[in-house]
Amino acid sequence: MDDFWLQTPFWAIHFNAYKDARCEGRLFELIIMGMFELLGPGRNTPEARDADFSRVKVCLRLFDSGLVAGADEIKAGDGNWRPGEWQDVSHGGCSIIDLPGVDECPLEYDLLGLARSGAGNGDGDRLYFGQRHHDELGSIWTRRAPGLLDYYVVRVVGEPPQVGHGAEWGPGEWTRVTSTYTLTPDDRRHS
Repeated sequence: MDDFWLQTPFWAIHFNAYKDARCEGRLFELIIMGMFELLGPGRNTPEARDADFSRVKVCLRLFDSGLVAGADEIKAGDGNWRPGEWQDVSHGGCSIIDLPGVDECPLEYDLLGLARSGAGNGDGDRLYFGQRHHDELGSIWTRRAPGLLDYYVVRVVGEPPQVGHGAEWGPGEWTRVTSTYTLTPDDRRHS
């Protein structure tokens, strides 16, 4: 489940991952935030535009005991994980879930497609993001998405729909997590 926050020039994502189709067994929850810039038309996808998304903050909390043990083993974050507690992984990321830190991935290359509904207020507009997968040709921080996803995000103004974990997520949670969970200079690892 993805919640995107887009307010020019800022963007953020709040993401929950599950290990089952009914979304009962939580794996992890993360937030990433930064700024974005719309660029010119996408070269390979009609009616799409290239976009650059900077990444300035990455926070993560793990729920699955196997992920907690793996994050401890690789010393992600502060190397002392507790299920359900937030950690700042902006520096170093968490490789066991293929999540780079901003030190490795300060900028994501993406593709956006907007299908206008014709309503003057934006109701019914559909925003499509790029196919964000990793393969032998690279990843979202080394190349643009090869095409748009088949599904789109739904525009929400006001209270978000109450669906799944994190449905209560809002400005207060963004402020609390991003201002509280930060690395101190002693916590940062240098390569």
